[in-house]
Amino acid sequence: MRESAFARLWKAIKPPPAVKAADAPRRKLEPKQKRLLLIAVLALAAGAVGWSAYSYAASAPQRAEAEYQSAMQFLQPGKFQLAVPKFTRAIEIHPMAKAYLERGVAYRAMNENGPALADFEKALDLDPNLARAYSGLGSIYRDRGDRGRALEYYAKSIAISTNVDALFERGEMYEAAGEHQKAIDDFSRAIDGIRDAPYLYRARALAKRNLGDEAGYQQDRDLARSIEVPH
Repeated sequence: MRESAFARLWKAIKPPPAVKAADAPRRKLEPKQKRLLLIAVLALAAGAVGWSAYSYAASAPQRAEAEYQSAMQFLQPGKFQLAVPKFTRAIEIHPMAKAYLERGVAYRAMNENGPALADFEKALDLDPNLARAYSGLGSIYRDRGDRGRALEYYAKSIAISTNVDALFERGEMYEAAGEHQKAIDDFSRAIDGIRDAPYLYRARALAKRNLGDEAGYQQDRDLARSIEVPH
């Protein structure tokens, strides 16, 4: 049977057998054996360091996810400034589209639209199917008065999923522009997604009144009231 490389290496560097006589001089390792022994020690040390580095790198997604989940606990009014550094830490460990997205949401809530826009765009670079990132961009461009780009991003968001926020905000834009039927259509689609949101019924009620549908206005207004004050 052919000897392994480790077996051959051991034969080359193993120390000489112990001598029985107490006063017999111990035979020293030859220079070649010393070199081989040093190489073996260095190889083992490098392997240990390499394995540790590999294990640490391999655990990056799990460590980043833990930071992300911790950050999500602060994604609420009054705590957005605490969420941002935690999302940043998650991104530094292992870039994730959802971490960029939620950090953008936090920035947006703090009216820091520049960093928010950059984060939404980065999130879409990593995952082009994030509907909320598109709606976030739509909101920013809406605030900037760029109607064309706002509508473009809202449309992309809605094409991916029935995004209530995008539908509501686009509906408001249509209503402000006097396009009442388009606004009603968007508010109706948003209501199909969330039926217990009184603000959606109130928005649609106003659009119906402006279109001349007084009965529809009364109906939606009553629905909003019934949700706010259940019988």
